[in-house]
Amino acid sequence: MHALTSLSPIAILVVSVLCFFIGGLWYSPLLFVKAWLEEMKMTPESMKEKSKGMFKTMGTALLLTLVSTVTLATLMAALHVSSVLRGAELGLFAGAGLVASREAVNALFEGRRFRHFMIVAGHDIVLFVIQGSILAVWR
Repeated sequence: MHALTSLSPIAILVVSVLCFFIGGLWYSPLLFVKAWLEEMKMTPESMKEKSKGMFKTMGTALLLTLVSTVTLATLMAALHVSSVLRGAELGLFAGAGLVASREAVNALFEGRRFRHFMIVAGHDIVLFVIQGSILAVWR
């Protein structure tokens, strides 16, 4: 519990918001939205139709990003990770070893294609590496 109480709420909030915006970039026309829409069997038009409840979806996504940021930061504090490289390594370890591997199991049972898995898991791995890098030096 000491690791949890040692965290900086400002660092958690800033890193969460930053990663939320990186997610917006990841799923934008600059990067993977076209491939992701194809994998989801959606069109830009059907996506616009779904955007009616987007405020609630985005709010929930930000809240869940806060949860994952707090979890990673707590783990880092408990392990006394305090360099950018070590933070990135732990982020990669958690992102690939925990999150992506579990996402792969879901993808297998849901029949998702490898490209879809790589878009979704790649996003999480990149976020955890960025979160780890920043949180290692700013807790």
